[in-house]
Amino acid sequence: MLIFVNNKAITITDSTHFIKDHSKNFDFIYDQASDIIEYRDLKGNILIKNGDFENIMSFIKLAQSNKQELLGHLTFEVKNQKLFKAKIKSKLPVIKAAGGVVENKVGKILMMKRLGFWDLPKGKADPNEKSKVTAEREVLEECGVVVKVNDKICTTWHTYMLKGKLVIKQTKWFAMSLVSDKKMKPQAEEGIEELCWMEGKEIEEALLNSYTSIAFVLKKTQHLEEV
Repeated sequence: MLIFVNNKAITITDSTHFIKDHSKNFDFIYDQASDIIEYRDLKGNILIKNGDFENIMSFIKLAQSNKQELLGHLTFEVKNQKLFKAKIKSKLPVIKAAGGVVENKVGKILMMKRLGFWDLPKGKADPNEKSKVTAEREVLEECGVVVKVNDKICTTWHTYMLKGKLVIKQTKWFAMSLVSDKKMKPQAEEGIEELCWMEGKEIEEALLNSYTSIAFVLKKTQHLEEV
């Protein structure tokens, strides 16, 4: 499970999955069972073994309210990743959302600037709304663009504060093909300032003023080489 907290990426993985699938180089490796870990002082790419739910939640709450400027990517190794995922979904309110990576006929993708940051179109699901329907509707509402929704790219999770409480948002991302952008217009009431078709270097430059989660989604679509 990958969770984005205050623009930092946190991986939750179990021992078996970690051994098989991870080849990341870590700057520091700690063991929750034996080491005293000062979360405020973490820097670089970190692995914490024997992570438990309470300690991980303590870090998430700390990181949500304090910028961890020196921290790169943090990985917690837990006994059961599926159990952790179920537990965090039971402890925190889950906000369901969906969005998409819209590609036009010449291979450019639709980026939008919202509240000063480059982003991808996405939004909260209406009650009982299917994710594909949410994604298609949000692109139309936010950008005035008609799309065809294709395959799912990935699901991202990120935490934020809502009315003074910590919540977690689940966003399902879909690949989309442009049908028509004749009525393309940013939805100003949602804080969207600009819409732009981008490729290559333009995307890389935009991501300098964006979010880690957006870079992750674009890497999944092969529109970006590095996160």
